Amino acid sequence: MDGKRFNKALCVLNFSGRYGGAEKRYATLFNRLMQQELNYYLIMNSRLYAVLTESSVLLPNERIILFRDGVGALSHAKRAQNLRREGRKKSKVRVFLGRWKYFMKTLFLWLRFSFFFVGVLWKKKIRLLYGVWQGGIWTWMWCRLLSVRLIYSVNGSGFLNTETRLTKFFDSQYHVLQYANMLDFLSPSLKKDYLGRMGKKLKATCVVTPNSFIDYTNYYPVFPKKPWVVFLGRLEPIKNPMVFMEAVQWIEQTKPDLEASFYVMGTGSMLGVMQQFALRHNLKNVIFTGLHPNPWKILRESSVFVSLQRDENYPSQSLIEAMACENAVVVTDVGDTRTLVTEKEGFLIDAKPVAVAQQILNLLSDGSLRKKLGKNAREKVLNDHTLDRFLMWFDDLMNG
Repeated sequence: MDGKRFNKALCVLNFSGRYGGAEKRYATLFNRLMQQELNYYLIMNSRLYAVLTESSVLLPNERIILFRDGVGALSHAKRAQNLRREGRKKSKVRVFLGRWKYFMKTLFLWLRFSFFFVGVLWKKKIRLLYGVWQGGIWTWMWCRLLSVRLIYSVNGSGFLNTETRLTKFFDSQYHVLQYANMLDFLSPSLKKDYLGRMGKKLKATCVVTPNSFIDYTNYYPVFPKKPWVVFLGRLEPIKNPMVFMEAVQWIEQTKPDLEASFYVMGTGSMLGVMQQFALRHNLKNVIFTGLHPNPWKILRESSVFVSLQRDENYPSQSLIEAMACENAVVVTDVGDTRTLVTEKEGFLIDAKPVAVAQQILNLLSDGSLRKKLGKNAREKVLNDHTLDRFLMWFDDLMNG
């Protein structure tokens, strides 16, 4: 596998202690690359590696190179918590000092990572890097200095992350977007949004990822389906989790005898607010699972999946997982969502609690419609959103 003069690598970094769809997608891709014995390395921080392997998303492999980030890393969740606390005190001085404290901690972590990263490039003769999120933000300057070709995966739907403040240097995509050799956008609308924001500053070749995918091994329906409705994802404002909670409240008030369970799966800054809302309104049928290690165990038997993202539901990993398990879906009609979901697979609605609630009730009360949409949903993702299709495109991209 090391017969070529130079090697290729994926660099996937996330220092928050958790992962999202992009990390899952590229971990799954790397598993398949290794199965086919293709010439790639994976550079990853140990904290992300731990959560991905513990959840069986990533398989251990000798070609995974780990940066030990257990000391000195400040999670984005903790940082957000600190800033919210400071914001409540309405002290601009505290907010200012908090930002610089975070910046200095991150700077020292980046310096330590840089020493590690340059050594990896040199030792493994890596001359082509595919960077995901911080995997590109933290490496672009070294790639540029050492003439390593960088392809940057642009996954930031819903927030463009192009701030220029110094304290945002290690979180902003502003510089990597300008200096990467190629930009791989997750969706057509994302490419349009970034071109609109950055304009002529985006000098790189721009491509669009052809499809999303998951490992379908664990994602299939189990019958009989149960009257379970699932909301799965990061519990952040961009996902509109409180719209779901208000929809559940409307359902329980309107149909108090309805036999249904409403699963909230995931963690995030909104979790506490959602739990308090459920207690305050006595929502008896809401189940908070936290970060479920095996989400397929719920999705296989659930009937309805709700995805209410503010700006974009494509290419949501959890949405594809639910569709593979023959869940009929209720989604917000935003961005490129129709690339994945049309009226043949579910309901496309506005992010309004009553509208969401009504469509959930329609699906729970009409078994034949729910079954039809669920079957169509599974057929859609198994035909169009496959790892094999993406793998061919990705390997051509990296060898082009």
